[in-house]
Amino acid sequence: MGESTGDENSNLYIRGVNEGRSGELLEASELLDILEVFGEDGMRSYLMGIIEGEEDAAEDEEDLLEEDDEDRE
Repeated sequence: MGESTGDENSNLYIRGVNEGRSGELLEASELLDILEVFGEDGMRSYLMGIIEGEEDAAEDEEDLLEEDDEDRE
């Protein structure tokens, strides 16, 4: 199993955020590839990014719903 650097962890986190926002998640084999190449720290960075991206997408959706409700009033 490999190890990742700080820059690689940052890139994996950003990738996770982008994929979490868009809902385009990796297949299990691709996740195993990340683990193999970048190790546990890299995998953790990626997964935390996905969680953050999904939360951001949910907040954006809530904001849009609130704007729609305000427009109707």
